[in-house]
Amino acid sequence: MSVRIPWAQPAFGAEEEREVLEVLRSGRVSMGAKVAAFEGGVAELLGVAHAVATTTGTAALDVALKALGIRPGDEVIIPALTYVATAHAVAYQGAVPVLADVDEETLNVDPDAVHAALGPRTRCVVSIDYGGAAAKYPELEAICARHGIPLLVDAAHSLGGSLGGRPLGSFGTAATLSFHIAKVLTTIEGGMVVTDDPQIADAARTLRNQGERPGQKYVFDAVGSNYRLPDLQAAIGVAQLAKLPDQLARRRRIAGWYRAELEDVAGVRLPRERPGTVHPWFLFSVRMDSATSRDRVADALARAGVETRICWPHPIHQQPAYRERLANSGPHPHAEAAAQRVLTLPIHTALDQSDVRLISDVVPETLAGTR
Repeated sequence: MSVRIPWAQPAFGAEEEREVLEVLRSGRVSMGAKVAAFEGGVAELLGVAHAVATTTGTAALDVALKALGIRPGDEVIIPALTYVATAHAVAYQGAVPVLADVDEETLNVDPDAVHAALGPRTRCVVSIDYGGAAAKYPELEAICARHGIPLLVDAAHSLGGSLGGRPLGSFGTAATLSFHIAKVLTTIEGGMVVTDDPQIADAARTLRNQGERPGQKYVFDAVGSNYRLPDLQAAIGVAQLAKLPDQLARRRRIAGWYRAELEDVAGVRLPRERPGTVHPWFLFSVRMDSATSRDRVADALARAGVETRICWPHPIHQQPAYRERLANSGPHPHAEAAAQRVLTLPIHTALDQSDVRLISDVVPETLAGTR
């Protein structure tokens, strides 16, 4: 079946071409002026003191956990429902992922479940913003402050969103970003560690560059990695930053079209923008009444040429790689229920209202046939 409407699609144009050509003609294609400009632009957008670019969002998580001092045997609390990179980054440290169930409404980690998962070896809590919906940061920050542990925010989904007027990605001790090809702002691949803490930022700069001391060539203070973001990719990010307000407005309009079309469809639960938040709409994930109805809708959309995703079909404790690595293997009922019912519909700036109408027409037609 051919794809007529892809699940995600980057918005590249003359601005990105111009920035990339400037780098190619400069001869400085790695860790140069464009990386610095991109870091500075993201720091300004989020209102944070430091931004450190990396090759991927997973690399950013690895660097951030190392910079926070996570070591073998430490326990790190993460959501039971998250992309596997969140768990992988903990495993890279030789640390133990401890799962906490998610909030049934937002699909972000539940503060009460975090509190219940705390133990004597807990050294960090990691949250995400599912699809761009803000986690409950006042509660999470209070728990971490009370127990003297850092909160690391995996903000891969939430650039451009806010909670109480504060940008998502600026909460916690540090946060990480992803600029993967599907993200609201993309550099094709790329990531970033953002923080107000100068020591975490200095450690991140060292660790992303083989452990080399910043400003002192071939002197290595740590065992680091080659996580340097090329200037070619940072140049795309510079152009994307300038377009971000328009991109966010467009995604917001598309989410509004979906809500208008699907609001009254029985058996479909729509994502919500909670009071006091701004949602960047990285994902538009709906939930069906059952796995059967979800799968039938996904199949019907595929036959219509519409690509969808299930974000994510297996909670971390159901992943084969983590069956022997977790401190607690469940049950985590809200994560398990969401994994069975969630379906992520296309949302990107190339969609028009007729695309949304086509997608939305398939959903009730298919659900009517399952009853």
